Amino acid sequence: MLKITLKDIKLFITDRRAMFFTFFMPIMLISIFAMAFGGVKEINAKPMNLLIADLDQSRGSIALVNQIDSLKNIEVTRIPLDSGLRLVRTGEESEMLVFKKGFGDSLANATSLPIEMKYDPSKAAETGMMQQALMSSLMPMLGKDFMMKRELKKAERIAGPMDSVSKAFMEKQIAANYSGSNDEQSPVTIQMSSVEEEKQESPGLIQAVAGTAVMMLLFGMGAMSAGLLEEKENGTLKRLLYSPIRPSSILFGKMTASVLVALLQLSVLFLYASYAFHLDLGKNVPGLITMMVATSFACAGFGMLIASFSKTRQQSELLSRIIVLSMSAIGGSMIPTFLMPAFMQKISLLSINYWSIQGFYDIYWRGLLFTDPAFLMRPLILVSIGVGMMILSQAFFKKNVLKLA
Repeated sequence: MLKITLKDIKLFITDRRAMFFTFFMPIMLISIFAMAFGGVKEINAKPMNLLIADLDQSRGSIALVNQIDSLKNIEVTRIPLDSGLRLVRTGEESEMLVFKKGFGDSLANATSLPIEMKYDPSKAAETGMMQQALMSSLMPMLGKDFMMKRELKKAERIAGPMDSVSKAFMEKQIAANYSGSNDEQSPVTIQMSSVEEEKQESPGLIQAVAGTAVMMLLFGMGAMSAGLLEEKENGTLKRLLYSPIRPSSILFGKMTASVLVALLQLSVLFLYASYAFHLDLGKNVPGLITMMVATSFACAGFGMLIASFSKTRQQSELLSRIIVLSMSAIGGSMIPTFLMPAFMQKISLLSINYWSIQGFYDIYWRGLLFTDPAFLMRPLILVSIGVGMMILSQAFFKKNVLKLA
């Protein structure tokens, strides 16, 4: 029994794939998820960016904007209302604070302050953090005079007009109770309003469909492209090389087949989402087709690069799984990118998943038109990724596949 046990352990240790799936892959995923959910503290974390449109331009509004800008955890960008709304609608920013006309008069009279926050509902977590940071700071910024005027008005509404003696007594009581600390309950309310005028698809549905579809497409393209190495191992590739077919034609033929299969896979997945979960496929047909073609091309390019870089089918499968799982984790397929810390969001820009998922968000959540530059940027980047991977595939194909065929 001991010999059998030792034999099995020895076989396990010498099996690279078993070692990978037992130790390396779990460690890799734990590291990525820990970083994504804030398990690693950022050194000198970048302040949250806040767009502010000051429509009042009074002394009070300008002074308050300057005080907000002085906070260590908030960096203010002053911007016109229309420009700020566009940045929030296209997903480039999470929210914008608007100081409406009449803010200065309301501040002087200690009445309800006309402040509104326009936000992207798909980034509700980021908006919630910003709202909490503002609400904990606004009361100390407004100061003791605003608090005293407000409390006096409240007392007069309850007890009626007060004489000078009663007013002086009330002011002493308010001053004694006022601490000016960040923990003091703020009387200021910020009106929250979504930038989405029309009811769009649920962001959770878009995340589930787009995120899963892209991840599985990457796995599928990695497996399909590995067939090139299988043909090399069983001698089919050598026979093709003896024919009049150019080596580059073999690679591009494989690439074309991969793109067509990827398009079919995406079509089936989106049709299923339409039937089972009522995803409206007719909302932006040109945009949907563009994103599907660009995503398929980028994923097919990824598959060909992995197959061309690898020397055996087993090596290709292993490498493909490592990269696909990593890209899916950092690119938003497993965890929405807006839940990740800032440095992880920057890393996500390196993945196919991120650009594809954001493109589908543009269609189904942000409602961007097919001709909108903010939308067109997504498929353009995906096509560029696919072209770059195809160029690399050609070089590795000649080096690793043809020489060994």
